[in-house]
Amino acid sequence: MAGPHTSRLTETFDLLSHPYRRYVLYYLTRESEAVGIDTLAAVIANWDGDGTMTAPGSGHGDVETALRHTHLPKLADAGIVLFGANADAIEFRATDRFDRFLEETARLDGYVQTATSE
Repeated sequence: MAGPHTSRLTETFDLLSHPYRRYVLYYLTRESEAVGIDTLAAVIANWDGDGTMTAPGSGHGDVETALRHTHLPKLADAGIVLFGANADAIEFRATDRFDRFLEETARLDGYVQTATSE
């Protein structure tokens, strides 16, 4: 029998099931300001390609398309990110709903948070 929190837990696992959505959350939780979709797509494409998160590069058009049309709207609909139509300002919305799951998926993904330049 499903309890009252089952649908919320299912939604949480669904949101974290795709690596691009996890990468978005890892990146946004370490940033203090909003980022543009081009920056986010470049970082994710780079990380997805070689396992490290480094400065934006080239060849990220497919990632940007997937973010714009699938992953960011899904995260925005769940209230996890703020994502406008122009995608020039994507921000993480603080929530304790994902904290423990995000920490564990980051560990499993091999994500190591590093200090950002200020």
